[in-house]
Amino acid sequence: MFFLSLVCGPRKFFHPTLDIPNSRFYIVIMAADKTANSKSKGQLTREHILEVAAQVFAQRGYSETRLDDIIQATGLTKGALYFHFRSKSDLAYAVIEDHKRHWLEQGIQEIAQHDNPLEQLQALSNLLITLVSQGKTDWNIVRLADQVRSKEPPEDLISPLQSWVDVVADIIERGKAQQIFHTELSSQDAAAILVGSFDGLKTSNDALAQGDTEKFRRQAHALNTMLIEGLQRH
Repeated sequence: MFFLSLVCGPRKFFHPTLDIPNSRFYIVIMAADKTANSKSKGQLTREHILEVAAQVFAQRGYSETRLDDIIQATGLTKGALYFHFRSKSDLAYAVIEDHKRHWLEQGIQEIAQHDNPLEQLQALSNLLITLVSQGKTDWNIVRLADQVRSKEPPEDLISPLQSWVDVVADIIERGKAQQIFHTELSSQDAAAILVGSFDGLKTSNDALAQGDTEKFRRQAHALNTMLIEGLQRH
């Protein structure tokens, strides 16, 4: 059995099936264990801990969350949790990486369905809006990453936002090469503005509209339309 590993620069994002047309991303085929599709009890326990921990961190914040809170919420013993995670920061790091991987898997698969960079960017924007609108926990992972980096910064923790910026920048770069997008900004700067604007809108919505999902979706679609149209102007 084989799995495909999506490689971007120095970091790798793993995906079961991917083929991105005309992209600097490339595919590396890796042999996988025959039992890769069957999850052990330990793997299921780890996934349960990550799912519950994400919810607890979203509700209480990193600083106010104790491992005892997560242990109680999972219904597991202290030994079971410490078997998988050595500390609160270790667990928070794993939660962030798990959500980031999941987001990127969905994002890259969405991109792979379109050949045109404009359509890819529109599809990725729509997916991001959907992901954020589905539940409070998801976007709070971005906040969790900021909190962990400010308290106990792991050297190799890459913000979920930076991962999105990298993907968007790749699309913009290819769009510029095909003369679909026209901007004097670098692709990284343009991507940072797009993703940063989205993040700012989400923060404003939470503060001013008490997290009104429908209002956020409406404003986010309008924002993305304006920004993407701006990239197409000569």
